[in-house]
Amino acid sequence: MTNRLRIYSILVLICVAASCSRVPKHIISEKRMRAVLYDMQMAEAIVETNNESYRTSDERQVVYNAVFAKHHVTQAEYDSSLIWYGQNMDLYMSIYKLVLKDINENIAAMGDVKPNPLSGEASAKDSIDIWIYNRSYIFKQERVFNILTFDIAPQKPYSSGSSYVFGLSVWGMPPGLKYNPKIHISAVQTDTIISVNKEITGDGYYEAVVRTVDAKPVSRVYGYILMNDSETSYHHIYLDNIQLMKYNFGSKALTAPQTDSIPTSPPDGTVN
Repeated sequence: MTNRLRIYSILVLICVAASCSRVPKHIISEKRMRAVLYDMQMAEAIVETNNESYRTSDERQVVYNAVFAKHHVTQAEYDSSLIWYGQNMDLYMSIYKLVLKDINENIAAMGDVKPNPLSGEASAKDSIDIWIYNRSYIFKQERVFNILTFDIAPQKPYSSGSSYVFGLSVWGMPPGLKYNPKIHISAVQTDTIISVNKEITGDGYYEAVVRTVDAKPVSRVYGYILMNDSETSYHHIYLDNIQLMKYNFGSKALTAPQTDSIPTSPPDGTVN
């Protein structure tokens, strides 16, 4: 009887483990994908901050291949996994949140390098830019999956009724895209999530505004800009002057400064 119970318990555990898997067998698992995405973020940073050393696609590929070798995955497996996760965005965002957590923990271990807008003091200010990432980004067609994500969770919740204005300038949008880039921003208030979506249709300045409800503090603001159009030819699409303004309830300034003018060439120093 003891042996039967042991065998039955093992079978139950196997079934439970199989049922918990949300990823097909041919796709990189969530745990491995977290590690791969973290190292790919590091690889991207190395390449983009050392342009002189990695001018050609072959030179850049050497860095990416090192990541693939480390995790024992192929380029094809990585690409197909990104496409699958791109079609399951909720799962991708949950993994990417953990990747950002890993990155932020490593940054914290090195010491603060600038004032931290996630600190408790930021919540009391009437208006503040809480964006903590690079101010610019480039969508490149050679990437299989183009996405800029952000996830901001303050140490002290932001005040209820606050508004969040995600603004950016766009340059290099080609005509005739089958799918335009999409902006998504969400604010989490205990058991409530308020979300806004906006489509980028051409060059210019864009804003996505989330106004939260009163009486519930805001514990997290997250979102992404997704370029999912592998069928259309384009060179580079530049995102610049990215900011995420937080305005407390009753603030007179509920939108970031707007401009209809756009540069005739990419801003100097634009990186992703």
